[in-house]
Amino acid sequence: MVVGKVLSFRLGLNRRYPKELLVKLGERESDVAKLVGKEVVVEDSHGNKYVGKVLKPHGKSGVAVVRFRKDLPGHVIGLDVKVLD
Repeated sequence: MVVGKVLSFRLGLNRRYPKELLVKLGERESDVAKLVGKEVVVEDSHGNKYVGKVLKPHGKSGVAVVRFRKDLPGHVIGLDVKVLD
């Protein structure tokens, strides 16, 4: 099981994408490319579970774009992420 860390929301020039997060999942782009399409779970301190899917690599440093089913609260930034097999 791969474990990562939430870095931030995906940002545009004029808006924030509340359903998409940037998540550090490896050291290189090739590490993330193997995980595209896998399910991801984030669990916060209140016991809420958020399920999403790895969309694509973001840059070359092992960061991925992950889209979730519903909008995420701001306190998920910095939490651990589990990639399901």
